[in-house]
Amino acid sequence: MLIEKVLILRSSEIFQNTPDDELIDLAEILEEIYLGPDVTLFSKGNPGNCMYFIFKGKIRIHDGEHTLAILGDYEIVGELSILDAESRSASATTVEDCILLRLEQEPFYEIMMTNVDILKGILKTLCRRLRILNEKSISAVSH
Repeated sequence: MLIEKVLILRSSEIFQNTPDDELIDLAEILEEIYLGPDVTLFSKGNPGNCMYFIFKGKIRIHDGEHTLAILGDYEIVGELSILDAESRSASATTVEDCILLRLEQEPFYEIMMTNVDILKGILKTLCRRLRILNEKSISAVSH
């Protein structure tokens, strides 16, 4: 599974410029989680200190019944919490059987401190998500 974990990390915007040896170190600390459909991964307002890579499956990001996004294979969930450890800004629930890889905040910080490419990747991912939200907001206002 180590090779698969490295490939998942490599496919993520955050880690695409990270050297292989650092990806291997990171892959070794990822915890595999297997969940069935309709399982709450976390709820809005819960404290957050980890993020998840979706190896397989789909996760609905929502605020109550309002769906904000459906994330699938090789996408990440909870990246804001790994950065600031604030309360979760939305809930995440599995849509189908999922295999997730969990990354805790402390090991992530240790790796991020030694690799500026990971920091750039996080910023790029957050900017992309903000642009999508902005487009949705503008679209909602103009209709």
